[in-house]
Amino acid sequence: MENRMMADEQVEFETNPEELFFQLFIANQQSLYAYILASVHNFSDADDILQETAAVLWRRFSEFEEGTSFIAWGISIARNLILKHFNERKRSRLQFDNELLSQLADLTLQDTDSSQIQALKKAFHECFGRLSENNRNILQLRYQDGMKIKDIANKTQKPVPGMYKAVARIHDALQRCIDVVLSQRGQFNG
Repeated sequence: MENRMMADEQVEFETNPEELFFQLFIANQQSLYAYILASVHNFSDADDILQETAAVLWRRFSEFEEGTSFIAWGISIARNLILKHFNERKRSRLQFDNELLSQLADLTLQDTDSSQIQALKKAFHECFGRLSENNRNILQLRYQDGMKIKDIANKTQKPVPGMYKAVARIHDALQRCIDVVLSQRGQFNG
């Protein structure tokens, strides 16, 4: 899928790569998740694919080109992971072909209001700064270092199921904070 240029989504690379990645990822997380969930129809699988997508995006972030659409790039990676998911689970009766996944991706991109990107980035930056140092470290291990949840759990000596819940709570806290900040500013996160 080609990366479509969105004027409001163009990124200034004066921000450090880690912060920039988190801003772009959080700003586009809901659209990515909606695309993945629409494709796999299972919340648990969608959560896993979203986390794997985020890890791949981070590992390959140096390949992201200024002026291109982060969401289009993210969806192209998610689509590959969805296809991998279906190939690994041949027993599933509900599967989509490449054409349908492309159509879903196009619909997701059309629903993304690029005029909100700058507001989302500002809200993300503010909310990421409000996280505890421990929570920021967990996100950095997950997305910057590309560690799997089970490896983070082992490193921090916490149970694996608890770490999955912790990461989900951190994502939820970020999203709630972003929603509140945007609401206070008279903007909304659609």
